[in-house]
Amino acid sequence: MFTNLFAPIATGSSIHSTKLARNLVKRGVDVTVFTAHLDKNSPRHEVMDGVDVYRVPCLKLPRLPIAVNFPWLSATLWPSNISFMREVLERKNCQLLHLHNHMFDMAFSSVILSRLMKLPLVLTIHSIIRHPVPLYNAILGAADASLLKYAVVRRADALVDLDNSCTRYLANRFGRNDGTLIPLAVDLPDEADPADVEMIREKYDLVGKKVLLSVGHLHHLRNRLSLLRGFKDVVRQMPHARMLIVGARNYQPTLDLVDRLGLNDQVIFTGKQPHRLIPAFMEACDVHSMWFDLDPQGRNSLANANIEAMFYGKPVMGMLDIDAYGKGLLKDWENIVITPFHNPEPHITDSLLKLFREPELAESIGRNARKMALETFNWDRVTDSHEALYAAVLDRYRA
Repeated sequence: MFTNLFAPIATGSSIHSTKLARNLVKRGVDVTVFTAHLDKNSPRHEVMDGVDVYRVPCLKLPRLPIAVNFPWLSATLWPSNISFMREVLERKNCQLLHLHNHMFDMAFSSVILSRLMKLPLVLTIHSIIRHPVPLYNAILGAADASLLKYAVVRRADALVDLDNSCTRYLANRFGRNDGTLIPLAVDLPDEADPADVEMIREKYDLVGKKVLLSVGHLHHLRNRLSLLRGFKDVVRQMPHARMLIVGARNYQPTLDLVDRLGLNDQVIFTGKQPHRLIPAFMEACDVHSMWFDLDPQGRNSLANANIEAMFYGKPVMGMLDIDAYGKGLLKDWENIVITPFHNPEPHITDSLLKLFREPELAESIGRNARKMALETFNWDRVTDSHEALYAAVLDRYRA
């Protein structure tokens, strides 16, 4: 497995690849991981829950505006690293390579070793390359559609799509329509501590109020601007409604909008919170809403926070793709509430008022969402799908 990001580095893709590696080991698969040695407190080599992890020397890059100030950029593409990884793979008699993320330089290492050693390569697309600054977006888009297209994506023997937005991205930008849809899995969350729930309700003055929760750090792709404009008209009819945004306050336009809308008393920014308190925040809310603005037509995937809310039986509302994980899985007003891309604010207002005023409907949507999420986004199912894909790729390659 190749990835610039792996435990203890905590990002969406690193959490996914780490958990997948551990689950494969439990199934009897011998898993070796090559990753960048970003955390100098971590050893160069260790065995984590049976996963053989090698952290290769890297140059940690500064935060760059063109990379949306991502804190874990690194360079690992050195001849000595290629030689070292090849020696390990040969010694361990590796049969298949799996690359996570096409945009970091471990992608080039995996392609080189795949060709040198004549091993099949599976690629999981974790992120769509898109930038809010037009100039940067044009530069990155050109690199994605040329260098990464021909040097990485077209070289993969099999592709994993995490959702329908990845499927469209692979088809439109890279001309590949042969991906396998395997959604992200999310660990079952802990039950909320009643004492924590009571503390949160008292601290943020939520007792007796309807609460819209939105978990996730603020940034340009997760800005809540439409959500706030829609919530403004909810407050006009339900003055005691509250909105909690849990996460770092990293996007000034959102803070400015709250001030302009006069919602400083109704919208509460909690700042970063320890993960152990997230179950209590979920328990204290009536509705959860959050989405990443990744698709130009609003066809976004669920994201982990929404899936966790579903696990807690909470209704989820958002500008999401009804077919994100295949047709018929997500059902509007049955196990999710979809916000349209065009003129979303009135729909947000009407949906929240309906959910707040009809608790039986909200509870029904939440129950259906929990059932669907438990059946779809669980690690047993996701690991089964990866094992089946690996077997099919190896059969094709050997033939």
